[in-house]
Amino acid sequence: MPARGPGGSAHAGGLSPSTRDPVPGGAAMTQPDVYDVACLAGGPSRVVDTALVALLVTGRVRAVSPGELQVVDAQRRHPVEAAVLDAVGGRGRRSVGTVRWRALADDRVVRLARRLREERLVGRFGGRTAAGRRALERARAADVGPVLHVALDGPGQLTDQDLRAAVLEPPARPVLPASGVSPWVLSWGDGCDVARRTRDQLVGRNLDGLP
Repeated sequence: MPARGPGGSAHAGGLSPSTRDPVPGGAAMTQPDVYDVACLAGGPSRVVDTALVALLVTGRVRAVSPGELQVVDAQRRHPVEAAVLDAVGGRGRRSVGTVRWRALADDRVVRLARRLREERLVGRFGGRTAAGRRALERARAADVGPVLHVALDGPGQLTDQDLRAAVLEPPARPVLPASGVSPWVLSWGDGCDVARRTRDQLVGRNLDGLP
């Protein structure tokens, strides 16, 4: 999938990190970037979807086929993007379901949600504070490009059919793991059906005397 021009950075729509006034308690508050906005709007899963779209539109990740992703350029511009690139992996391809599962467990994504609580953008029980709501209102006023649009409204609102297929459709066929990796790990990220079909395929190749 080719790059589609600007809009894949964490600073999309004019949302760039910069120091603001301290919040009560001494925690430094930064101007929310696009991944902060994603977390405020839809939680950690929205953060991962936003990073996937950012990596796709900048050409650092490509969709080999719907739901199957591959790293093209491992350049890291933001810790969340680094987490998602690591989830895709440096070799072969990986299903979008597995990428989401791996990235959501990454501490770089977890730390983002924790920081929003420390900066009083998210309340104690996960709801947005008044400051968090104002941050979303400012982001919505600057809504431009697919990355910020996904951060605000989710990948289901994408009008680009290639992007929708890349981040929303499951793979049409099993995504075989790299050599030496057990296919049983696919049960979590790719669903039982994909894991079963993958195991069946590997067992069949073994019975046929193939590697």
